[in-house]
Amino acid sequence: MKVRTPALSGRREELGIFGGVSAPGWRAVLSVLVVWGRLAMAQVPEAGPTVQVTNDSIHREIIVELSPLSLPAHASHHSAKQPPPRAVALPLTGWIEGYSAEVVDSAGHPIPREILHHLNLIVPERRELFSTIMQRMGAAGAETPPVAMPAVFGHPVVGYPVHRGDTVLVVAMLHNPTARSYEGARLRVRLPYATERTWPHPVSIFPFYLDVMPPAGGHAYPLPPGHSERSWEGRPAVPGRILAVGGHLHEYGVALRLEDVTAGRVLWQTAPVTNAAGEIVSIPTHSFWWRLGLPIRPDHTYRLTAVYDNPTGKAIPDGAMGALGGVFLPDNVAAWPAVDRTSAEYQRDVQVTYETGMGDMNDMQGMHDMSDMSDMRSMHDMPGPLSPSRTAQTP
Repeated sequence: MKVRTPALSGRREELGIFGGVSAPGWRAVLSVLVVWGRLAMAQVPEAGPTVQVTNDSIHREIIVELSPLSLPAHASHHSAKQPPPRAVALPLTGWIEGYSAEVVDSAGHPIPREILHHLNLIVPERRELFSTIMQRMGAAGAETPPVAMPAVFGHPVVGYPVHRGDTVLVVAMLHNPTARSYEGARLRVRLPYATERTWPHPVSIFPFYLDVMPPAGGHAYPLPPGHSERSWEGRPAVPGRILAVGGHLHEYGVALRLEDVTAGRVLWQTAPVTNAAGEIVSIPTHSFWWRLGLPIRPDHTYRLTAVYDNPTGKAIPDGAMGALGGVFLPDNVAAWPAVDRTSAEYQRDVQVTYETGMGDMNDMQGMHDMSDMSDMRSMHDMPGPLSPSRTAQTP
């Protein structure tokens, strides 16, 4: 049975997530409310895209569709009219088991995948592990295959915990490098899920995101000539275990490194895979399932470093980026701190997301091939397998 749930507009839902903010906190959030109000007014064209949410209980997936979209032939992402970020309310309690995205024409037929420049799925009611910005649930581009969590004989092993009514921001950028125009196209996002009745419950895991630039704002930076390194340091909000990591570098990137500064040791380091022309093809991912995850602690400082060798002899504007994405298993899901909507970092993140549609993960499609969990037999012995009902609800 398919049940259609009316989706909330980005404007109404995002204003609604301020419920529960104390009176003193309102003064701190007035500025971001003004920004949202102006942006919302600017993004309500007479025939702008609308969003529809369908709960397909037979195939156990949530389908989110954004339409209609106008995609003229040979339109760049600068010239194509971009849909504003849209907020949707999830229609169930359970676990998200992956995601996929496609663009279809007005008749529902798939059109070339390269039309999807990038897609970000952002959760404004949860904060990130290493910062107070909105949590990034997932990202995809034209090259991103469907992301699926592991299953044993069809039974889900791990998943991202959600509650009925939780908000997800759908932030997309489109372009059309083809010679054919598409009017009335639709962006379709599929979120397979396990319900709260699933037994045994999947282990609740969270994505996390690190960057060598400050958490809120743009993440591309000028690349100087020759050898250079850029780093950012932070502490996790809660203890737990890193289960898998992947990364992103631009051209001339030679290494990405994660260190435990407090302990003085390198936790993970990788170099990009390049082709014969020296172009980056991929960034190897790494999993720590065999050792039951890589422990991290809030009383330790961790550093992410991007290393570049630019042979051109001149600086390249916005030529570099260094980012890491991973899968994290908290020791205690209920201990995850509540989002602080009054923090300057959170407000800046909201502003940048609505103004640019970037969401900070627009160019990180290579970070999502981390679902190789070939040996998951010991996962249920790990700390923290809480059911969604034990996850703290946001007021």
